[in-house]
Amino acid sequence: MPSEQEIQFHRGFLSLAMSLKIWNDDYNYQNTRGGPPDRQNKMDSDPVFAYHVRQGPHWPSKPPGDGPDRKYNALLARTDGSFEPLVIITKRGMEGQNFASVATMWEQFNSVLCPSLGGRFNPVVNSMMEVTGHYGRVEGVSGTKNSPFAYTLIHPKGISFKDPAECITNAVPLYLWLTDKALPDGWESFTNYHGGIDVMVLTNGEVIGAYGHPFTRNNGTAISVMSPLDFWAPGSRLLAGAIRSLTNRAAAAFARGIQALRAPTQELAEATVLRLAGSTLPGVAVTRALPLVTVGRRTIIMGDDMAQVAAEIAKSSTETGFYDVVIHGNAKMFGIIENGVAKEVSVSELANAIRPNLRPGDQIRLLGCKTGSRGGPAQQLANELNRTVWAPSETIYTVQGKAVTDASGKVVDFTSVKSFVPVKGGKFYQFDPAGGSSILSGPCRQVNQHVIRRTP
Repeated sequence: MPSEQEIQFHRGFLSLAMSLKIWNDDYNYQNTRGGPPDRQNKMDSDPVFAYHVRQGPHWPSKPPGDGPDRKYNALLARTDGSFEPLVIITKRGMEGQNFASVATMWEQFNSVLCPSLGGRFNPVVNSMMEVTGHYGRVEGVSGTKNSPFAYTLIHPKGISFKDPAECITNAVPLYLWLTDKALPDGWESFTNYHGGIDVMVLTNGEVIGAYGHPFTRNNGTAISVMSPLDFWAPGSRLLAGAIRSLTNRAAAAFARGIQALRAPTQELAEATVLRLAGSTLPGVAVTRALPLVTVGRRTIIMGDDMAQVAAEIAKSSTETGFYDVVIHGNAKMFGIIENGVAKEVSVSELANAIRPNLRPGDQIRLLGCKTGSRGGPAQQLANELNRTVWAPSETIYTVQGKAVTDASGKVVDFTSVKSFVPVKGGKFYQFDPAGGSSILSGPCRQVNQHVIRRTP
């Protein structure tokens, strides 16, 4: 990996306006002892100015921008989310600037700064003129072009958001996809943007901003023209995290950029659809039948491990006034394992599955590992059902003394751990609808004893 100095030099360009100002200062004050007046004070107080002075072209070299100096259109990303169009130029030096030497794999093929392959994406720079992203226009309809490196934008099938900006707002993953390649399973392109879609991407090609044009007209002729205004319009939906990524220093952005971008798999598409189905986002209509077994006052929601868990649960008894829900979970979500793949179960899906079985006054005993976190899945379920939910703050196990494989793959013999009692000193907590939580306590429900009585 290149050194930080190399990254800063080769990824950092110069604003043409600032370069000309520095050159003119040098030219006008070439015979002034100590250089242009007040320059050192400016450098001490303004790191951006100091950066440009150190790396900018100086007199008596020719004025910057003339002759062989390469100039590029770019966008300056500001911390308030706005963008300013500007012209950047390469820096001069003994070896000359070579952006390709520190470019990511995606940039090698797609950036105008690596022209050998005909890149089409222009740079986005931070206040130090360091490249932290790119922008460009892609095809609004898949299959419109089969030329090399022509892209369209794809999204998971099954979502109702048809505006790419709304997808960005709601954290729906979007991918650039070559128009001459078949679309991956579970994904589709936007179909109503014949004027193209402006996209903003990080250095690994991750889409962080998008703005679609149903059509653009000039004297009756449809045209595709990239406008920087699109990206500071409210409709672009560029989020705070994306803005931070663009305004970070080059070394940090480069480290982010070389991370592999997750492929648009069918599992990722399904997970996105299920996440949206369980939220309060408008316009999403996605349902599925959860794999579950209901026995008496208990519902077990499992996938590949249904038979094992159901058999183990059958050895225990329910408690009066409680309805048991058995499901995998953690501090943030519920889930099941189907065909070896962990899949999220939304709070609304879980609530809909058990709601018909509840009696007036029933409280929920949630047997899901670590779901009893403050503000976590148990609280959300309590709010959804408008009922009190009890849930553990730590991992629980169904069979006492059974050798169990933990998350790291280590086999542990829990001979001293009671069934359904949280490990590591964890406790069951009570979650009231839209309220706080309290520790489960009282006769027959002590947290350090069996929470579920086992039959002999």
